[in-house]
Amino acid sequence: MTVTRKSLAAAGCALLIAASTACGSAAPADAESRARRAVEKLGEWETVTVTTALDASAGDIRAFARHGLPVPGLPVPGLAGTGTAAGPVDAPLLSRVETVLTIGADGPLKDVREAEHVDSALMVNLGGKDLAGYKAIGDGFYVRVNWDRLAPELDWRDDTVNRGAELAAAADGLPSSLAAARDLFRGRWVRVDPREFERFATVAGVRYGEAATRLADEAELLLSARAQHRVLESVREVLDEHAVFRDGGRRDGADRVTVALPAREAVRDLTAALAPLEGDFGGIGAWSGLLDDVPEKGRITLELELRGGVLSGLTVDLGQFAAGGPDGAQGERGARGTGKLPLTLTFAPGQAVRVDTPPAAKRLEPQDVVGAVLYTELAERRTERQDTEEPGKPVP
Repeated sequence: MTVTRKSLAAAGCALLIAASTACGSAAPADAESRARRAVEKLGEWETVTVTTALDASAGDIRAFARHGLPVPGLPVPGLAGTGTAAGPVDAPLLSRVETVLTIGADGPLKDVREAEHVDSALMVNLGGKDLAGYKAIGDGFYVRVNWDRLAPELDWRDDTVNRGAELAAAADGLPSSLAAARDLFRGRWVRVDPREFERFATVAGVRYGEAATRLADEAELLLSARAQHRVLESVREVLDEHAVFRDGGRRDGADRVTVALPAREAVRDLTAALAPLEGDFGGIGAWSGLLDDVPEKGRITLELELRGGVLSGLTVDLGQFAAGGPDGAQGERGARGTGKLPLTLTFAPGQAVRVDTPPAAKRLEPQDVVGAVLYTELAERRTERQDTEEPGKPVP
């Protein structure tokens, strides 16, 4: 399991812990009771937005990654493979980027039944500019990539993104038969089948094959009501069995509650609880490798932030997911004492990303992308030939 994937799983785990805290034992301790009520009050809304970002400077991220410790990548071409001492980390980019996730239902989220599906929409943005996103609405999955913004933000270093930007510049010249591909490269929403992600990866290049498989698994999870509820119920069971809630005092106008879990026991029980889903959803297997670097007696701690009795934030230190934990973290080069790298999740009622079916979104097939690439290449060659021919000479 790569450190990038591990960090993203850690963020997902933190979000699940927050979502699962609402249900629990009948007579919890005071800190636990306040935490559960805070989550339940947030669940009274039909839509909730979660914003995730690293609370760290570019220098902090560089120092952390220099020791081979887990720095999260993002589900975006060009940002999906960062994070080890052996590979580059675009620290300035990661210090500014944030993901905005909105989940929604037809009624209060806390009242969603087991057979009911929760819709979701996610957008990755940088400096307030949207880069890429998805929507999982009902049984439909939609994606959008702003190639014109993504390529310069990556300083034109990613070949696939660069090619996407070139195709975006030529998109207006594509024929109506390639309208779906034209919309993709124009940065509009298109509908895709997650089961076709591997074929899309083949079109983009083999380097994205593993990422495409992972995204396909995760998309299938997002579209399955059974899987959604099983994952939440499994996390609730682990919390009831292992979590210790403590009063964290008050800071910056908010009440704090810490949640501590014995890492090995928690991940072992969670893996066992999710095992029935692994045959249908390959991405479930990620949980078994989430804490494989944590010592046998290690503990994972998260801090919940409560404002007005409602959950408003969650912070998890990614240093805990390295061998030795944040105070004695040991990376690939054996360095210790590398400090913390806080990952923050901010919760708010409402939808920062609209949870709805994108109007007029066309169905995109892998062959549409192939057709767009070939059509654009032929047009480019024709232009090059015309530029080299003598004036007035016909071009075959």
